[in-house]
This record gives sequence, structure tokens and C-alpha cells, in this order.
Amino acid sequence: MNERECAVGLDRRTEFVYRMMLRRRRWRPSELAAVLDTTEEWLGGVVAELREEGLVTASADDEGALRAVEPALALPALATRRFQDAQSTGLPGPLEVERLIALHERSVERPAEPLGAGSADEASALVERLVATVRREVVLLVPEHSAGSFEFSRHVAEAVLRREAVLRQVWSASFLHRPAAVEHARWLGAQGAAPCTLPHVPTRAVIVDGAVGVLFDAGGGARVLRGGSGLDALNGLADRLWDNSMEVRQATSPLPAPPSRPRRERVLRLLADGLTDDAIARRIGVSVRTVRNDVASTMVGLDARSRFQAGVRAAQMGLL
Repeated sequence: MNERECAVGLDRRTEFVYRMMLRRRRWRPSELAAVLDTTEEWLGGVVAELREEGLVTASADDEGALRAVEPALALPALATRRFQDAQSTGLPGPLEVERLIALHERSVERPAEPLGAGSADEASALVERLVATVRREVVLLVPEHSAGSFEFSRHVAEAVLRREAVLRQVWSASFLHRPAAVEHARWLGAQGAAPCTLPHVPTRAVIVDGAVGVLFDAGGGARVLRGGSGLDALNGLADRLWDNSMEVRQATSPLPAPPSRPRRERVLRLLADGLTDDAIARRIGVSVRTVRNDVASTMVGLDARSRFQAGVRAAQMGLL
């Protein structure tokens, strides 16, 4: 089925499989096919669509298994890509996206105590949910390279940068000989978020807006810090490490300039800033009629009755 529904921007079968995958942390294709009472061949086609849309990724714990990317991170990214595509007709409905995210968030345990050891998938899911709330800054302290971990996920980095927050990463220099790490560093540099290095990074941690921290132990267990002396100490450590670090040299290698923002996104941002249609047209070098057409199509896509409502829903969807 290719028909796009008005819910979260997926066709019925693809959305159904995604929702099913959210019920467990990871699935092997044979297990998921059995639960869905279908063939692995049919499932493979749906999973390929989900991976292309950034809603499913490989498990970091079980080779050959898959996991659903957290909806708080994946669905706004999907909405942004659809919005940037002027030909797209499958813009997710803001209210449906918000409802699915809220439903999933309520089903996920949010412990203040240690999360347990060993699961890279659990760690990635936790970080995806936290990063989806960022307003100002995300800090990653990375003592070692681990393929498939959230520190080297483009989905996570893109979510931070899409919200125009700062992404600061301090890596241990010991793994810069690994081609995958160098490639990721160069990609980050092209996004204006080059990582920095030190000879030794003493701990693995994530900090979001200085208000929430996740501190990992050597066994992969994690503790969430929300205020208190522990978080203060972690913030202080991150600042000291950053101040003494050096930008990764490979990340500054010449790369093609990143593409400019699509016109519809620029129009929406300028509209949210309070500019008139005439001022927007002059700013981006198009006709007033083009601006008005972009505004009208955006309002339809966001199911908004006014420009103000369009701005509010765009912000809710992470488009601004």
C-alpha cells in the first residue's frame, strides 16, 4: 500500500509494524514475522521502508536484530524531511505525532536509580528520548569507540542540530585511528559540530542543557542525574575537559558545503520571526506570490487555520 495516511506520515502497514516494534527493545526478523503472522520477505520490504525513513536501526546488542528508534526523536525528523521536500504530500499530522509520542513515553519506565548494565540499545533509547527535549546544548563525553552506539549516531546528532542547539563532544584520541570514527568526525565537522579530543576521557556521559545527565559505568550501566551535587560535578568535569581539548584535525578537512535550507523551511522560519510576505520575498529573492503559496501549502500540511497556529505546530513538530 502506497497511500499515505493522515496520522504519522506512514502507510497503514508501515505504521503498524513500527508501533509493534516499539513494544520491545529489539527484534530479530524471524521473531517479528512470527508475531505478525507474515513472511520474512514481506517484513523485509516494510523494514527497509522504516530504515529509509529513520524509524528503525540495527541493534547494537544483537547482530542481525533491529530496534525502533524512539518516536520522540524519529517522528520530528521524519516531519522535517517531508516538510523540506516540496513534492511531499505525506506530512505527519502534528496532533497524531504528539499523541503517539506521549503514549510511548507513558509506557517507558523512567527510573532515577541505575538502569542496569550491558544494554547498548537501552542506552541509545534513553539518550534519544533526552536529546529530543534539548533546548540549548548536548554534551557527550566519549572515552571509547563503539560501533552502533548513540555517540556515533547521525540520527542523534541531527536531532540536536535540527533544534539549533549546540553539540559538544569530547572524544578520547585513542580511537581516532579507526576509519569509522574519522568518517563520523568529518561528517560532524561538515555540520559545524566538529568533536574535540583529549589523550584521556575519564568517563562516559551525556548532559542535556546542563539539567539532566546520564553517567555510565564500566559495565554499561547508567545512572540518570537530575540536579544535585552529582550533576554539578559532572557539568564541571565536562567544562574542564572541553576547555582543555583540541578539535579533531580530520574534522576540518575540506568537504562540500552543506546544502542551504529548503525554501519552504526558510519561509516558515522568517514567518515565525514576524516578517511580512513582502519582507520574506525580498529576503530570500522570490516573488510575493511564491511566498504566499509556500505559506498556504504549509498551513494545509500542518492542518493549521492561521499563520500563528502554523508556527505553533511547526515548533511542536521540531520544524523550527
